Amino acid sequence: MKRVQQALSSLSIPVFAGIWRATSSNPIAPDQYLVYSTTTREETHFDDRVIATRTFVYLNLWSAGDPTPTADLVRNAMYAAGFGMVEETDRGYNEPAYDVGTRMYTVHWTWSLYEEVPRGD
Repeated sequence: MKRVQQALSSLSIPVFAGIWRATSSNPIAPDQYLVYSTTTREETHFDDRVIATRTFVYLNLWSAGDPTPTADLVRNAMYAAGFGMVEETDRGYNEPAYDVGTRMYTVHWTWSLYEEVPRGD
């Protein structure tokens, strides 16, 4: 979703739709990066037509070190772009969650964006 990429473009970390994948030019994951996916549904109806949609953005921050400062930047960027936070979790116990398999910390968000559908008269 282009709106997510635009919202996060001011951050100095890579943003990937879907997943991060190793390539021959980048075989190792960046020290910090964001991965997201989206789901859009009809939200509001009037007079037998859809007048608004809601897009949910499932956003994950992966970080080799403490993700807290970057999480603050992500939060501010998403709010500034008009997204509302549904939830944020680090799923850790008194500290950010640590993924042993990747040796990285993670922060997970669900964001929401409400958009009116243009009337096609």
